Amino acid sequence: MIAIWDNRLSSGNSIIDAEHRLVLDLLNELDVAFAVGAPDEVVERALDALVRGIGRHFARDGQSPSGRVAEHAAIAACAHRLLHDWRAGTARAIDRRTLLNLSRRWIDHMGRRETRVPQPTSPDVTFSPALAS
Repeated sequence: MIAIWDNRLSSGNSIIDAEHRLVLDLLNELDVAFAVGAPDEVVERALDALVRGIGRHFARDGQSPSGRVAEHAAIAACAHRLLHDWRAGTARAIDRRTLLNLSRRWIDHMGRRETRVPQPTSPDVTFSPALAS
């Protein structure tokens, strides 16, 4: 498990929160799938859903504050690269660090608030102990 959704992550916008939570859930699903050696089809479906979820979330980029479009494009490109490499057969065992890096970027993105809701002062995410290893 990479990270657990916490209501402190809420942006105050139910659509954005649902999209953030979906991507976080998919990242956790992929982490578990790799850990247990899930069938290739399961991993590919989860990677495809991750790419679509991130793409759907960033489809509003015309409304994003200046400077975030590049950040969003980098996150989306990372997810696309994971899916492409998986389909090409070059990443049958995706390095957990790659998934963790994408997850950290996503969590950082979530912390940058897409609405004008004040940010909490406490940590936004409870990480699993596995992150430290």
